[in-house]
Amino acid sequence: MPCWSFRVNAMFNKNCVFLIVASLAVAGGCTTTPTSNIKQPLTARPAAKPLVMVNDGAIYQPHQGIHLFEDRRARHVGDTLTVNLVENTQITRKLDNKQNRAGKATVDIPSPTILGHTRGIGATSWAPNSTADSEVKADITNNNSVTGAITVTVVDELDNGNLAVAGEKQVGLDNDTQYIRLAGVVNPRDIGQNGTIDSTKLADVKFESKGATGLDRSNLTSMMARFFLTILPF
Repeated sequence: MPCWSFRVNAMFNKNCVFLIVASLAVAGGCTTTPTSNIKQPLTARPAAKPLVMVNDGAIYQPHQGIHLFEDRRARHVGDTLTVNLVENTQITRKLDNKQNRAGKATVDIPSPTILGHTRGIGATSWAPNSTADSEVKADITNNNSVTGAITVTVVDELDNGNLAVAGEKQVGLDNDTQYIRLAGVVNPRDIGQNGTIDSTKLADVKFESKGATGLDRSNLTSMMARFFLTILPF
């Protein structure tokens, strides 16, 4: 084999090894965030308060009032409230389909006539028939139960007084991250004194619970070790 061919093959193998190692390194540091079907903002900040000159020396200061007969329930953009997840749904579907089909036909073929004379072959009769029976039965039951809590933010105040809320919670354990997202519409009258509300009282609820798993360093090292062991000649 020519020397230049050996050098080209060695350079090609070196480039392949470099590309594979680089790809594994990039994959090890990346974790893809799961997609979401909620197309609205998941949080909102309250509007900034205008700066007001403070006039010291008086007992009552402007813009510093305290509402004596008002609690701390969420009612403005940026306020928070806790949603207790108490979803429990059960869907049962039953399918019972039965079909019977039958068909019958009769075909009579007379004796052939050749040059004006009928040959004594005799008439031929054909009576095919078919029958088909099909029956399909299926029972499908789907049970979903969700318990927990998530604190959401008021993202909009609707004209009728209701509040559009949304929020996201990220819980990371080891190399697994769980994303919990919630969006809906709240009637302020349904909010409890402690600032909580059950998810069954939300309208237009969109709830998601998805996970994203990343590749930690130990897994990456193990994969690289197995790769190099496969290409070693001994």
